[in-house]
Amino acid sequence: MTPFVERAAEMGLNVEGAAKGLFFHSDRYSTVVYRSLMSGYLPGEDEQYVHPTDNDFVPVVAVYTSPPNEEDYKYCGYVSNVYKFVGNDILNQQIRDSVQSIGLPIIDETAIMSYDLTRMRNEIAIQSSKEVHQVGDVIPVMVVNNSYDGTKAASVAFAISLDYDGESLSFAFKLGEMRMVHIESASTTMTSAIGTYMGAFSENIVDLISSNFENRVTEEQMLATLDLIEAVGKRRREAIAKLLDDMQDGASGLPTLWQMFLGIVRYSSLEQNLNAKKMLESAAESVLVIPARMYEVLSRLESGQTD
Repeated sequence: MTPFVERAAEMGLNVEGAAKGLFFHSDRYSTVVYRSLMSGYLPGEDEQYVHPTDNDFVPVVAVYTSPPNEEDYKYCGYVSNVYKFVGNDILNQQIRDSVQSIGLPIIDETAIMSYDLTRMRNEIAIQSSKEVHQVGDVIPVMVVNNSYDGTKAASVAFAISLDYDGESLSFAFKLGEMRMVHIESASTTMTSAIGTYMGAFSENIVDLISSNFENRVTEEQMLATLDLIEAVGKRRREAIAKLLDDMQDGASGLPTLWQMFLGIVRYSSLEQNLNAKKMLESAAESVLVIPARMYEVLSRLESGQTD
């Protein structure tokens, strides 16, 4: 594959500093800098000592990030020479354009950045809510994920947002998540995928919530789900168990599937650690009964089939 430095311009990186192995990209979320690496020696060392590996290019690229409009750069690791860069807002704009091309306004965006600014999660809420009598309005959401350090492939997940006791809760399905290879395969792919999801959302969201309202978790499900959460941290398991107790308000027996789901999502919506958030959403999804038609649609979208 063509080396990173030779693909920098076509990937959307600024190449003004290419002569010194420096490439960068800035947008509203952060600035990222990629630097070519070369072996050498420290100033002051005996320059008479020569080694065959001196001034040799290292086949990885260093990553530095800074908050937008600042120059407080921090080293954040490295990517391989075959890493494929895509800018956060370049990807977000592609999804915005796809949503708006099917005539749906965007009502809100909520971006979360990792502490080192290498990962982004952006929730794009669409003005096409569906009222479900048990919970009120449910809003369809597109969740855009991206990373600058190669730890997370660019992807788009299908999601929902709802209010609970004045809190805005969001949840992204792992099922149906589309990787970059599908997102960029054709200019119409994402537009078609969003239209397909909106149809499934409109037709199935009432059934999804109602069926989970009516059924209770088994003791085996309860323990398995809490064990899954404990893999993210014992403190999180304890906090979610307490949330479930509070939601039942003293009622005896095990919670409903919806209460179990909602308890996890209430906690994950406040989670700022993107890895933990992803794992908690997977735990929440594991207790959901997803209508067969919606499951089929999400499965097809995940494989890149948008029709």
